[in-house]
Amino acid sequence: MRLLLLGSGSYKSSLTYFRLVSLGRHLAILGWDVSLVVPSADKYNDFTPDPQAHIPGITVVQPWQPATRNMFVNLIPYLLTALVATLRIRPALVYLYKPTPVTIIGLVPHILFRAPLVLDLDDLGSEVMRLEGRSRLEVALVARCERLALRYSSAVVVTSTYLYDLVRKQYPAKPIILLSNGVEPAAYNMPPRQKLRPYLYYFGALNRLSLIETFLRSLPQVFRAVPEASVCIMGGGSALDAAKRLVEELGIAVNVTFTGWTDKDAIKQYVQFGDIALCVQPDTPSVRAASNLKVFQYMAMASVPVVSDVGDLPMYVGSGPGSAGVVVASDSEGELSRTIIHLLTHEKARIRMALAARQKAETDYAWSTLAARLNAFLAGPVMGDREKV
Repeated sequence: MRLLLLGSGSYKSSLTYFRLVSLGRHLAILGWDVSLVVPSADKYNDFTPDPQAHIPGITVVQPWQPATRNMFVNLIPYLLTALVATLRIRPALVYLYKPTPVTIIGLVPHILFRAPLVLDLDDLGSEVMRLEGRSRLEVALVARCERLALRYSSAVVVTSTYLYDLVRKQYPAKPIILLSNGVEPAAYNMPPRQKLRPYLYYFGALNRLSLIETFLRSLPQVFRAVPEASVCIMGGGSALDAAKRLVEELGIAVNVTFTGWTDKDAIKQYVQFGDIALCVQPDTPSVRAASNLKVFQYMAMASVPVVSDVGDLPMYVGSGPGSAGVVVASDSEGELSRTIIHLLTHEKARIRMALAARQKAETDYAWSTLAARLNAFLAGPVMGDREKV
């Protein structure tokens, strides 16, 4: 059957690639005829179209659009040409990832051809945009698209228990599945076992200082206890300069390195087996709603994740003897400092958790595992008595 995937970002952007493309590739292996309709140029590829876009197992369709840096100049031509492309595909099932003005055209085949529409929610998009300081118009447009997509969707895929509860409360009759983000283990070779080093890192976008502020403020105590420890912050964004200023104010600049934005493949050159990786996020609705990709990438690289007790983060690393990481309070610099110091000085615990993290990445959170669950959901509750894969 023809499955149409609609994404908001260009085909290799983090908005599209890490979830939509990963699921699409594995659904193609399971028998779906998969087409992906996405913009050819956006800020994620520096507005440089790639006419040779190719993804194994997926037909990539990039509707015509101007490649300007003005979203609204690009949007109208894109919507018209994307609509034509969508109607030509005549999908049996539409999978809309991140409801935005770019993807909302997925409603058309649902209305015209009664093709089931599956909405994939991985965060509170309009709320995240508001926190990042985007314009009122952009936030309002995305919020409207979110409401429309939720209302008209045949089924909903959510990445967190927080989103599951929100959607279930609003639409109790809709089929819903909880499907976290994941990782492609083969893209991250198991790092060789070697002597552990006193190294901590963070990887990801830095559009809000709050995403790493607790971590940075915990470090002076860590460096007093373990002077040889070092920290690497791999990521860029609007809050990068604020993070650098905070490091200077705390007097720890000699121990902290900022790489700026680092490609998902380049991160591997900075990481060794058993390094300590941070995802200590503030307790906000947007964090509770998210399924943080970096945690699964940390696991695949056999790092030891330290996560906050917010949303589903504790569930990912687990607890007890088989845990793949450590959970700390989201707002406690002291607890975080003590946790990091303990990990830096207890190598056996780090080795055990690093091995458990890699194991979880290869099994529970591999995209092949998650796609198999999604396939059963699509073929069962969504398609019902229609033709199945």
